[in-house]
Amino acid sequence: MTLSVPRFLWEVADRLPDKTALASRTDSVTFGDLHQYVLATAESLYELGIRPGDRVGVCMEKSVDQACVILGIMFANAVVVPILPRLKEHNIQHIIENSGMVALVCDSIRLKEVSQFASMTKLVTGHGEIDEDLPNLAYMRRHIQPRMRFDRIGSDNAAIIYSSGSTGRPKGILISHRNLADGAYIVSQYLGTVEDDRICTPLSFNFDYGLNQLWQTLLKGCTLYLHDFVLPNDLFTQLAEDAVTGLPVMPVLITQMFDSRLYRPNSDLDFSSLRYICSSGGRLSGKMLDNMRTAFPETKIYSMYGLTEAFRSTYLEPDKLVSRPTSIGKAIPDVQILVLDAEGKECPPNVAGELVHRGGCVSKGYWCDPESTARVFRTHPDFPGEMLVYSGDSVTRDEEGYLYFVSRLDDMIKTQGFRVSPTEVETEILYHPEINAAVAFGTPNITIGEDIVCAYTTVNGQALGERLLRAFLKDKIPRHMVPAYFIHFDDFPITGNQGKIDRKSVKAAAIDKLSVDTDAVG
Repeated sequence: MTLSVPRFLWEVADRLPDKTALASRTDSVTFGDLHQYVLATAESLYELGIRPGDRVGVCMEKSVDQACVILGIMFANAVVVPILPRLKEHNIQHIIENSGMVALVCDSIRLKEVSQFASMTKLVTGHGEIDEDLPNLAYMRRHIQPRMRFDRIGSDNAAIIYSSGSTGRPKGILISHRNLADGAYIVSQYLGTVEDDRICTPLSFNFDYGLNQLWQTLLKGCTLYLHDFVLPNDLFTQLAEDAVTGLPVMPVLITQMFDSRLYRPNSDLDFSSLRYICSSGGRLSGKMLDNMRTAFPETKIYSMYGLTEAFRSTYLEPDKLVSRPTSIGKAIPDVQILVLDAEGKECPPNVAGELVHRGGCVSKGYWCDPESTARVFRTHPDFPGEMLVYSGDSVTRDEEGYLYFVSRLDDMIKTQGFRVSPTEVETEILYHPEINAAVAFGTPNITIGEDIVCAYTTVNGQALGERLLRAFLKDKIPRHMVPAYFIHFDDFPITGNQGKIDRKSVKAAAIDKLSVDTDAVG
């Protein structure tokens, strides 16, 4: 079994040298040429002083060149540290300092963003003649003779992926080559990825879900189309024109795809090649599923759940979306999911407990953070000597083994003597035809414990009356679950990890709108 991404590329370049590996709107590269570019990039990095184990940052827009740089760092036996574009200055500084990166590769778009950190790490440009005072990888690799200098084994460090850092400092998760290889094998297994697939990714290469599309491409020898999402119809047109077979998305992207202000259905577009859509990073609402089924009636839809500490934990088979639309499914191949109570015992069916991930893709812990590592990566007496990931997510399991997300353990709302899951409130309000997204949370009320607040966005950008929303919910959920306040937002902020709603920022902004003392809320 191949246990490193570099070996994926070596093998597929030897097998399919002339096949297109990556394609963007402006560029494309075959597997054979990609292999040579990556080798030359690795040699260039070595010439710049990069040595095995060194951390090298990448702050670039998604492109063929960014993929070359990421792979080149791995071929040089160094560790990739993605820097999310437009990340706040103090978080970039923290990542540079925390990772101890010796170099940061950027492109012309990001150079200004990171130039102030030149005293902290070596700045390197990725392509183009953009700064004559800085080393340029594109220029160097055109003038260097590539050689295969190093090899990797599965246990070697491959990447440090930092959390978005929307509040507080980003936390780095240390990923091994075995983690990346396992993720590619497992996902390609249940999605059925094959050499003939043409995957279109609007996702970023700055986090694990987006990077997995690249690893699958190298493992299976399929073609990856890079898409920068701006307007819905541009994506739909590409799906048809390139006869795309696979589309990985996130819930926020699905909402943008079917934004009624921009989306215009085109009956002339042929989506018959689109075999699957897969989604991770949040719950699929009924509205999202209806939109996708209407636009792609023959396409299989996979709902997936994961956490960066273990990449992917569960998936729901497409044929179960109708009967179990709110389930996060069952464990992916080579993984066991436990639902444990506070004493570490397995919960009976329909009783909430913490989701604990055992098996494939468990990462190596948090970089330079032994306290957080000890809290999340723990042993269990039934599996001596093995590290499990304690997710912090509360879930239930039904009698047939299907899992359901309840809430983050620290997000449960305590009101009128009841414990209320924000997810339950959000699930019901999202059935309203005018609501796009919702975030529910609790705010202190000394009389009943907490009031429930529901922040929401709408299809047309217009606020809805609170009386109307309460009337909509009163027959769907118990009275104690109906929010006391409804707060309209034009749009929700998203995390740097491209796509997840930044719930903490939404909560803070909603509290501000309610004129509630933030310190009292906590």
